[in-house]
Amino acid sequence: MNKFLLLICFVTFSIGNSQCQTVDEVLAKFEQVNGGKEAFANVKTLQYNAVTRLNMMGMPIDISMTNIIENGKLFRKEISGMMGMKSSYTLVTDTAGYTSTPNIPSYGDFAGMEGGIKKMEKEAFQKAKLKLDAMQEFATLIDYKTKGSTAELSGITKLEKVSCYKIKLTQSNKQIAIYYIDTSTYLIKQAEITGKQIVSQLGIEGSPMMDMMGGNIDKQKMIVQYVEYTNINGIKFPKKQKLQLGAVDIEIENTDIKVNETIDAKWYVAN
Repeated sequence: MNKFLLLICFVTFSIGNSQCQTVDEVLAKFEQVNGGKEAFANVKTLQYNAVTRLNMMGMPIDISMTNIIENGKLFRKEISGMMGMKSSYTLVTDTAGYTSTPNIPSYGDFAGMEGGIKKMEKEAFQKAKLKLDAMQEFATLIDYKTKGSTAELSGITKLEKVSCYKIKLTQSNKQIAIYYIDTSTYLIKQAEITGKQIVSQLGIEGSPMMDMMGGNIDKQKMIVQYVEYTNINGIKFPKKQKLQLGAVDIEIENTDIKVNETIDAKWYVAN
């Protein structure tokens, strides 16, 4: 057999081997490259800062954020003030959720909003409790069956010349997300999320920012590109992301990542 035929056989075998994998085999390798389920389970607390750069119709806006999470007990996102406004936060514990916002002036069709600390309504709180997971970036993919979700492998496609497994995840609440997992690294390269998943991804459940997005959130789609990862305790954590939501381009860079360090008691209080 000449070298050309050997090459054809090798390529055919490689393609067939990739395409014959099941969705559970792909997600098992995804877990494996991240240290396994034990690595995720061992992350009890997570604290990190983020710089979010927005480009809204050509106008750049930089926002600093602080994220503090304790598994099952705390999620807090502190957002620095922008455009002359004071800072705000979203706080979720295992018993209640709160938002604190500055007064927001009216503009265009938006009538403005009075600031202050507000307790979340029951429905908003139940949805926000999903953020009480230190590994929330990937929580929907880990043990997805036990969470009432279903996953479907829709084949292999290419994103920027990178071959990716395309996985459709349908959660128990009927929300659908599409994940593109690199066939060589088994890391998530891109995700497509819709509707209220966008609110969860941005951490704005129950906040005025959600109200400002109007009633069209269910029709929106956001593309999340995972540009760069960093290793924390054996887990590949997103360091740089690019998000596209309608006409808004967003870049996020996570820094000062701390795992399993004591969280200051002040972060658990709405103040």
